[in-house]
Amino acid sequence: MAGELRSRIPEISSLILFVISALFATFLSSLMISSGVESPPSSGTQGASYIIYYLIAAIVFSAVVILLGRRKIASILRWIFLAVIAYVVFYVWLFLGAYIAQTYLEYYIMLFAAPAIMVILLIFKNEWYVVDAAGFFLVAGISAIWSLIIGVWASVAFLIVFAVYDYIAVYRTKHMVSLARVAVNEKLPLLFVFPGEKGVKMSEVTMSDGSTDKGGHKMLLLGFGDMVFPSIMVVASYLYGRTNPIPFLLLPLLGAIAGMSVLLFTKVARPAPGLPLINGGAVSGFLIAYLVFHIIL
Repeated sequence: MAGELRSRIPEISSLILFVISALFATFLSSLMISSGVESPPSSGTQGASYIIYYLIAAIVFSAVVILLGRRKIASILRWIFLAVIAYVVFYVWLFLGAYIAQTYLEYYIMLFAAPAIMVILLIFKNEWYVVDAAGFFLVAGISAIWSLIIGVWASVAFLIVFAVYDYIAVYRTKHMVSLARVAVNEKLPLLFVFPGEKGVKMSEVTMSDGSTDKGGHKMLLLGFGDMVFPSIMVVASYLYGRTNPIPFLLLPLLGAIAGMSVLLFTKVARPAPGLPLINGGAVSGFLIAYLVFHIIL
């Protein structure tokens, strides 16, 4: 039993990180609203028109990364990703620092030190735990921001569209597999890394033909998007159901956990698209909450 549990450390770790990041994103969205800088969506369909722009951006982004990877110059993108990470971490601490700090000095130290430390670590100590820490802030920050831009029903459509896109991108065009290969081989901070053993180094990880060589180590790789999208649904649902916050928070969260568990703990052929199952679970959880508390009760 202990051996089996130990062998599932990567999967369990990914579930725990998802739960923490989704809850943190929810807390962060509340800080943004209470600060007066941001406000919750005025309608459930707010921002629906952004879906097509995000989809086009995802396709263009994938094409650029794959093209640069094939030309062996994808490392150029690393500096762009570092800049994005620095900005998101800065934005997160803009609100988190105000909540924690007792003085202006403490606030400004946190505000500028947090992104600086993260970028320095990613440059000089690019190990899996550093990448995962960066991913945590990206997931929480982006989820909190997007859930304030698009309403809950727009979020439902958003998750469905990208679940379909993920399925096509992995099983049909297979360009998502190519994107993952470039991210792994060029050490781009685009994936969560969950090793199953001690002493695993990022330099050991390579990927070819959809399979990952981990230098003999057990390791789980999960795209940042596999946690961002369901977290958006969790936060958007919570903001929508403020009169019944607990079920509107927990049901999408539990639905996403169920979808992720099916992906991680069943014999799904790898590589597999994560969003159809994870997004499907998150959306189903919200719809159940909506049905119970807005239709039945």
